[in-house]
Amino acid sequence: MQALVYEKFGNPKEVLALRELPVPEPKAGEVLLKLIKSPIHYHDIAIIRGAYGYRPPLPAIPGSEGVARIEKLGEGVSGFQHGQRVAVSFASNVWAEYFTAPAAMVVPLPDAVSDDAACQLFAMPLSAILLMQEMHLQSGDWIVQSAANGTVGRIIIQLARAQGKADPQALAKIEQMLSLKFS
Repeated sequence: MQALVYEKFGNPKEVLALRELPVPEPKAGEVLLKLIKSPIHYHDIAIIRGAYGYRPPLPAIPGSEGVARIEKLGEGVSGFQHGQRVAVSFASNVWAEYFTAPAAMVVPLPDAVSDDAACQLFAMPLSAILLMQEMHLQSGDWIVQSAANGTVGRIIIQLARAQGKADPQALAKIEQMLSLKFS
């Protein structure tokens, strides 16, 4: 199988390399997954650079979240079937054709959830929810955010609207501005 690997910390453009590796075997309580899509989160880049809260042992395969299909069940795992489409988060080694993850971190997906949404189903929404809780917003408060066009920013806009904590007309104007295409 192919995987992105880094053997030292640094600029991802300089340290990431595509390598041929054996397909991992799931241990007890794990599933073997075939990657469909994985986002590139800021924390993934920070980990590769060695600038995050922890440093994995090297060599390492980056990636922590994605959408995949079940390939094989480890001992003691039930409730999943071969080929089933799932989301996984808080995983390791995701930027590979195949990777293993604890079955407890795998969530079956309905067909209605797109791969784009499924591959970042947990980390970014959780970040947005925690930010909204931390801000203690009241009705009519303003939120000024940079990177409002990113996943967390867009979720914050949706949460503010759903919780009645932002002016709906102001949100509509912000969403209209975010949809502009610049040449």
